[in-house]
Amino acid sequence: MEGVEILDVSGDIGLRVTAATKEELFVKAACALFSLITDFEAIEPLESREIALSADSSDDLMVAWLNELIYNFDAFGFLCTDVTINKLSPKHIKATVKGETFDEEKHKRGFLIKAATYHNLKLVCEPSFSSLEIILDI
Repeated sequence: MEGVEILDVSGDIGLRVTAATKEELFVKAACALFSLITDFEAIEPLESREIALSADSSDDLMVAWLNELIYNFDAFGFLCTDVTINKLSPKHIKATVKGETFDEEKHKRGFLIKAATYHNLKLVCEPSFSSLEIILDI
């Protein structure tokens, strides 16, 4: 996936994501997350869900965003393949995510991601460039 690098972190896994805009960064971060969980190309956009979150800062919002996606996978087996950001501000996100339920016969298992963490979190959002470094607890 262009603009995404997997970071080797002792005992965990990290992501470095770069994008032209903050909206694209949130989309790429979600897709990168699910590419660690399973073969991203095998996920089909069969159902959609609305996600709306608020947080105290952009850093908090990114962590909450990824943790909400992890929760939807853990609780419902929902794999995300397509993300549309409907509204994004420094403290709020509203998005439509499309995907399908995990099927052991169709989707191979990748990493079991427990949570997105604040450890060494680096989020940069400039008008023409955004980047993220985040460690995921496995």
